Amino acid sequence: MASNPTKLGNETVWFVTGCSSGLGKALATTIYNSGHHIVATARNINSLSYLPDDARVLKFALDVTSQESIAIVVSSVVRTWSHIDVFINNAGYSLVGDTEAISESDARLQLETLFWGPVHATKEALRVFREVNPQGQGGTVLQISSMGGWWTAPGHSYYHASKFALEGFTESVAQEMNPEWNIKLMIVAPGGIRTNFAGPNMNIAARHPAYNTPNTVFNQILDYITNPESQATWSDPNICARLLFDTVVAQNERQLPMRLLLGAETIPLIKGDIQKTLTEIDSWADETVKCSPGGGAVLGS
Repeated sequence: MASNPTKLGNETVWFVTGCSSGLGKALATTIYNSGHHIVATARNINSLSYLPDDARVLKFALDVTSQESIAIVVSSVVRTWSHIDVFINNAGYSLVGDTEAISESDARLQLETLFWGPVHATKEALRVFREVNPQGQGGTVLQISSMGGWWTAPGHSYYHASKFALEGFTESVAQEMNPEWNIKLMIVAPGGIRTNFAGPNMNIAARHPAYNTPNTVFNQILDYITNPESQATWSDPNICARLLFDTVVAQNERQLPMRLLLGAETIPLIKGDIQKTLTEIDSWADETVKCSPGGGAVLGS
């Protein structure tokens, strides 16, 4: 058990990446309006003008693909406020398209932004939680992933690859944490949220002629995610932000889950994927166990 339970009062410092719009903007606004301290970052610092310039706000231009930039900003925050309590990796965009049509440079940038950026930021956060914050105070990391970190759709291969990688990384790191450090990690898996993610923050690659045929699932998905009527049914970013804020603040009363889903559509989609996998495992169980010495019965059967 940690020596000092997490206490999130008005001196709490929240560090959030990708605050220019959408969920990041909603989080930064919610945190500030709740009386806490907010470190808001974005590629363009001018996009953070919605936050006032006062003693509870720090604004930084941050490119999450630059490990050096992340380290510099974190160090500046520590110099100013001496600690960080909650770190939210939110910055990102969606690269969609036929896999064969996406250039390697574009694919690598997707992984640099959605996977390696959070990896470098998380390592900086862990160091601060363990070595800078008072002993046992620890801290909390939220990885804004997606239901696409579990459930997949065509045309999103590199996006899914980055989110699957981020979730595997986070689950493993969470198991490495010494309980005495009081460091918590949580994956946040939203479905559709009414943000710029399906607008300016979505990069649609030119179609590959072999795949661009009528009635493909990918074409149906593109029509859905770019349709304003569809987007009107997605989750409200302000409600999502409030839920995340309240979940972190109340973590002494209710333990953080490893993965928190956001949006009603995420439950049937992910449950359906889990059930499909379980059915497939059972169907091929006899073949699976033949690979073990002596074969043997399936456990639990």
